[in-house]
Amino acid sequence: MMNKANGFTLIELMITVAIVGILVAVAFPSYQASVLRSQRTDAHLSLARIATLQEQYFFRTNRYTSDFADIVTGATSGSPIDSDEGHYTIALAITGGGTGWTATATAQGAQAGDAECAKLTLTGFGVKTALDSGGSANNTECWQ
Repeated sequence: MMNKANGFTLIELMITVAIVGILVAVAFPSYQASVLRSQRTDAHLSLARIATLQEQYFFRTNRYTSDFADIVTGATSGSPIDSDEGHYTIALAITGGGTGWTATATAQGAQAGDAECAKLTLTGFGVKTALDSGGSANNTECWQ
């Protein structure tokens, strides 16, 4: 009588590896896009915080500032700051002859791969805009 060996054949193992490879090839890009979308929250929260700090500064001084050192503890005068989690660089500018301001979050590091929403902007009037990596306006889902 012949004993049958237990286990997998090489063909079965190769088919399993191929199936797993296909699943990873489909799922990984979707996962990466989901991570980039979730990290946009870092820009949203940082810009909202800047808006609050600008309004507090305005109530104290009757003007807005373009210098983070005036509103963010530990910020260097004349320099942009990083967002709370470091996925964006935040720049601040005065607009309308001092009657308004604009804060812009520019993706950096791994977040720079978010080509659809490379720059998010919030103004003192609450206007939210977004630019893709080519500089074209893109508001499809950047602020959702």
